[in-house]
Amino acid sequence: MKEKFYVTTPIYYASGKPHIGHAFATLYADVIARYWKQKGRDVFFSTGTDEHGSKIYEKARSAGKKPQEFVDEIALEYKKAWAALGIEYDGFIRTTSEPHKAAVREFIKRLWEAGDIYEGFYEGLYCPECEDFITEKKLKNGLCPEHLREPEKIKEKNYFFNLQKFLPRVREALASGELEVVPQSRRNEMLSIIDGGIPDFSITREKVKHGIPFPYDESQVVYVWADALVNYLSVLGYPEGENFKKFWPADLHIIGVEINKFHSIFWPAMLLSARLPLPRKIFVHGLFTVNGQKMSKTLGNVIDPVELVGRFGQDAARWLILSQFPAEEHGDIKESEFVQRYNGNLSHGIGNLFERVFAMAVNYGFNMERNNRDSRSAEVEKRVELYYQYMESCKLFEALAEVFALAKMADRYIAEKKPYLIFKEEGLSEELKQSLSFLLYILDKISECLAPFMPLAYKKIADYRLKIKEGKAGKGAERQKLNLFPLL
Repeated sequence: MKEKFYVTTPIYYASGKPHIGHAFATLYADVIARYWKQKGRDVFFSTGTDEHGSKIYEKARSAGKKPQEFVDEIALEYKKAWAALGIEYDGFIRTTSEPHKAAVREFIKRLWEAGDIYEGFYEGLYCPECEDFITEKKLKNGLCPEHLREPEKIKEKNYFFNLQKFLPRVREALASGELEVVPQSRRNEMLSIIDGGIPDFSITREKVKHGIPFPYDESQVVYVWADALVNYLSVLGYPEGENFKKFWPADLHIIGVEINKFHSIFWPAMLLSARLPLPRKIFVHGLFTVNGQKMSKTLGNVIDPVELVGRFGQDAARWLILSQFPAEEHGDIKESEFVQRYNGNLSHGIGNLFERVFAMAVNYGFNMERNNRDSRSAEVEKRVELYYQYMESCKLFEALAEVFALAKMADRYIAEKKPYLIFKEEGLSEELKQSLSFLLYILDKISECLAPFMPLAYKKIADYRLKIKEGKAGKGAERQKLNLFPLL
């Protein structure tokens, strides 16, 4: 039986169309899912949309639509964007779907029967954009630091989850690595939050009009995190579905730093109450700005992933999104450099390398034999091994760097061996066969490593190699070019 691998993205709040920030985490999961499939794992990859809450109710009302009609349209926009980017998820969960609602009711029932939910009153400040309560000390000039709006003063009856009961166990899981949070700095932040004192949290809201009714009090709806986090179970058919039995616990949650507390503290505590295994790993990526500023419709710097695909193609759009900076860090995307980076790294770089080597193979009559017996083979294998290590540590930026290092190695090899001069002077000699064999060996390694990132390019390369082998590529001026990344 194959070893399983379950990877998730956060579910995205269905208040507007997807942008490059949503695409980043989803592509990250897609690349990792493809990598593990390539390695022979039985993979389940989930994503979806978070469709409840007061903000969505207000957005729908402003648009003159019913909440369900509004979120139906948004969910479709997400599916269109993910199709454009070639994202192959196995499950797309929507929190307004009946299977999700049933899973939430079952999950709440377990927490209730465990005695871990209690009635109380909340009085304090609430940011509708965050869908979270906020303390006075976190305000900046009286505003939520994230959304720059004044929070609302709220006093209402809520039902609370007894977080205190589980904090020692959650802390132990984080500190020991039983629940691995990476990078380590994000784990340390969670330990500091626990050590600094964190209160119980509301599991219901009294005045929200769009949500799942709380089973034990009709005046309440299930609060966003007790609803949204359960998506990781409901998408698998919790509690009795075969996928749930097969794939839980999650092997990897991919999330942004702004929701780390909910995933690394709240979520494991609720799972412990429900007597379910904890996730194995949470990868927390940093946030990024565009052209030095936070994405904003007002500033006009929101990047639509569908438009990006239309401009650069699917594979290049995937690469542009993932190759900007190491994901563990905060970073900035400079849209003005997209064309320059595409031409320099893809068209003149990877694309030109494959074109040159395949053209020599065809025009020199080489039959695509592969032989890696060369003094530089060890260096190739070392870089490939580093690529594997980076991929399995969720360091996609670093993994891509190793792939491009292999391409530069091949370019240097061509500059040193000058196979075109060997052919001119000696024809298809043994020395030339050896050089071409080694180059094809490097190109095979590059294409295999690129496959999770650029699946269309990988297929195009494989098809072209077969065409050469079968003598169908043509020669000289008649040769059909590979044309991986046309110059812009």
